[in-house]
Order: sequence, then C-alpha cells, then structure tokens
Amino acid sequence: NLNMSSLQTFLIIVVVLLMLGLGSTLDIPQLKHHAKRPKPALIGLFSQFGLLPLIAFALASILPVSDPVGLSIILIGCTPGGSTSNLFTYWSRGDLALSVVMTCISTTLAMGMMPLLLLIYTPAFTSDSVKLDYLSIFLSLVLVLVPVGIGMLVRAKRPTAAVWLEKLASLVGVVFIALAIVYGAVTEASIFTSSWGVYFAAVLMLLIGSAFGYATSALFGLEPRQRRTVALETGIQNSTLTLTIIEFSFGDDKQLRDKLIVFPLLYSFFLVVDALLLVGLFRWTSRNEEDQLAGGKVLEVAHVEPSIDADNANGEGDKVSEGGTSIRPVPRIAMV
Repeated sequence: NLNMSSLQTFLIIVVVLLMLGLGSTLDIPQLKHHAKRPKPALIGLFSQFGLLPLIAFALASILPVSDPVGLSIILIGCTPGGSTSNLFTYWSRGDLALSVVMTCISTTLAMGMMPLLLLIYTPAFTSDSVKLDYLSIFLSLVLVLVPVGIGMLVRAKRPTAAVWLEKLASLVGVVFIALAIVYGAVTEASIFTSSWGVYFAAVLMLLIGSAFGYATSALFGLEPRQRRTVALETGIQNSTLTLTIIEFSFGDDKQLRDKLIVFPLLYSFFLVVDALLLVGLFRWTSRNEEDQLAGGKVLEVAHVEPSIDADNANGEGDKVSEGGTSIRPVPRIAMV
C-alpha cells in the first residue's frame, strides 16, 4: 500500500498538472467576452455554489449515512467544478469556452466560497472527533489556484506549450479517475459494500445537480449549448481536490480517513458513468436541434414570397419586372 506521504505527493502532482492544463485553456479575450456578457457564467456560478451544496446537504441529511460519509458528500458538493467537465462539455457539443471560464472562476471563488459553505452546511456532521482543518483546505485551494495562473501565463507567452499542457491535463484527468477507482477497489474494497444510501448519493448527485443546472439555465433563457454546459459544470465536481483535502486534513487518522474517502471514490466511479450518459443524451438532443434548425431554414426559403404592387410601379426601392409590375421582397421572413 502507498503510505501517506507518497499518496499526498501523488495527489499534489496530479492536482498541479490538472490545474496547469486548465489554466492553459483560458486566455484574456475569453475572460473579457464573458465579462461583457456575464449572464451565462453568473447563472452557472449560482448553480455551482448555490444549488449543488444545498442538494449535497439534503442528500447527506435525508439518506441513512454516517456522519463521516455525510461530511464527504458535502465536501464534494462544495468543491469547485472539475477539469474533466471541460472534456465532457466538448463531447456534449456544449459551449467549451464558457465551461473553461466557469471552471476557472469557480476555482478562484472557492478560496472564499468553499470555507463559507462548509461553515454553513457541515456543523451537523462534525464533532470533537471529526473536525475540518480549514488551514489544510486553504492550502489545498492555493495548490489549485497557483497552477491555474501559471497555465494562463503559459497560454499568453507560449501558445504551443499551452496546447501540450491542455492535452496532458485531459489525459491525466481520465487516468487519475481510473487509477482512483482501481486503487479504491484494491486497497479499500469495502467501498463497494457500502449501504444503499451511499450508492444512491454517489449515483444520483451528479445527475440531480445537472438537472437543476439545466433547468435553471433554461428558466433564465440560456441557449441550448449553454444549458448543456451549465448542467455539466454544476454536476461534475472536483473529486480530486476533495480527496486531497481529506488526505491533508485527516491523513493522520487512518480509520477516519478510510470512512471519509468512501464517497469520493464511489462518486469518481459513477462520475464517469453519469457523465457519459449525459453526453449521449446531450448529443442526441443537439442533433434534434440541428435538424430543427435545418428544417427552419428550408421553411424560411419556402415562405419568402414577392409583394406585387402595380400602383407603385416606379416607387423608390421597387424592382420593376418586364410587365411593368413592381416586385418587392417581404421584409418579414416566416419561420416555423
């Protein structure tokens, strides 16, 4: 088995690489664009820090789970968006630029929002024996934020290197999730014998969060590509960061740590399954949208008819046919 120091070192390397890759996908023009049109990002951030922590708290409170598991559910719900959300957004034909901006902004805001949300939602799940180490949480968030800034600098100064960083981060993200599942299965096999309540939360947390994110963005009139993006950004959380926080906060207490990592490991497994289901659904709906758009364009052409006005044959802007009839295009184009 990996000892604590080796595991912590491994997690640090993974987090730094993921966040370097995330920062390398973001440039200043993207930030300026969304600063001028902030509505989609603001709705996404509301879903991220407003809805999902509340959903996590409700699941932890209603389901028959232990306090350590409930605490880890809330930890997942309060972390910023995961970098793998960008990959799933791309596969779902979502707004990739919005996904990257939302992930970066939520990661930055997590420096203040995550400790605040944990103060609000975790008291019922903590005790003298289970206490959150806010210094470790802060240091873990710094570990996330600094590489993002470095990645943005690389993007600005060395675009070619930024492309390689982005590809490396995508690969590391997928490989880490796979390794986390294998590591959990080998060293923490008991996670697969968890109660139905733990499984229920692990399977449905992402789907419920994504459904609320999609519904909220639809309610506020975002276009379908943006709705898909907000849905994925809301549901897909940074489980790597959660595991890092648990490792740094509770690494000295192996018994408690083993209880706390059960949910993040199960969530990481079902994250892949749930996200792929959403990708399939969103790709199907996006094809329907494209078919409707194509049908609309055909109908648009079919509904364009000339306007004939013989009394104004010589009016300004009119086109006169050979028979002396004035023909003007109809200014409104009908679309079904």
